[in-house]
Amino acid sequence: MQLTKEQELFYKSLENMSGEEQQKAVRLDVLAGNVPAEKLYEGLGFKYMDALKMYYEDTGWTDYELYEYVLH
Repeated sequence: MQLTKEQELFYKSLENMSGEEQQKAVRLDVLAGNVPAEKLYEGLGFKYMDALKMYYEDTGWTDYELYEYVLH
C-alpha cells in the first residue's frame, strides 16, 4: 500500500515522538458519533480502547471514544 505525503508525514512524526520523548503511545479523545474522525484514526492504525464521559470546558460533560496508537 502506497502512503500519501500526509500519511508519511504523520508516521514520521510518530517515529520522532517515540524516539525523542520516549513516548509509548499516542492517545486521542474523539467526540462520540464523530464517524469521519473515527474512520480516519482507524485508517491510520489507531485502535478503539474505551468510551468515557469526560469534561472539557467547551463541551461540558460529553461522551468520548478513546483511541490509541502504540509506538514501538
